[in-house]
Amino acid sequence: MNDEKTSPATDADESSVEPTGRRRRVGWLTTVLAALLVASAGTAGGVYWRIYRPDQQTNAAARQRATDAARDGTVALLSYGPETLDEDLANAKSHLTGEFVKNYSDFTDKIVAPGAKQKGVKTEATVARAAVSEMQPDRAVVLVFVNQVTTSKDRPDPALAPSSVMVTLVEQDGRWLISEFNPV
Repeated sequence: MNDEKTSPATDADESSVEPTGRRRRVGWLTTVLAALLVASAGTAGGVYWRIYRPDQQTNAAARQRATDAARDGTVALLSYGPETLDEDLANAKSHLTGEFVKNYSDFTDKIVAPGAKQKGVKTEATVARAAVSEMQPDRAVVLVFVNQVTTSKDRPDPALAPSSVMVTLVEQDGRWLISEFNPV
């Protein structure tokens, strides 16, 4: 009799374990799916805030200020003459920031200043067109199309050199300043 009584109990225990195991698997699967859903939502939110949202935090006025700063800075960087060289270079540096100030200073001290003084090199730059390529609340990249006219004692006839430059600007204390200047 003991065998008969324990036998049905054993069968009942086995049958009750099986639904509990299924419940645990279903519960585990639900937890994993919920975690994946939360991770997906987090990723989507991150993409929105990292890529889409910065563009929405700027407006037409901010883009115009960045474009104007790129235009003015480009003209200042590429325009100088032997009579006003110190003023021209100081004006150009006032449009710059970061490591680019040092790089520009090194370049003008070694290349521009000697050429302007010794050979009377004078350049005048004008911006034909400029457009924002990338815009964030504190950083902008502007494509600038430049016409630069150069004269010197050796070549008094003006030489026109059209070019294009990607100007990277950062906003500091309410001013857009050039941090990179890359010909394209």
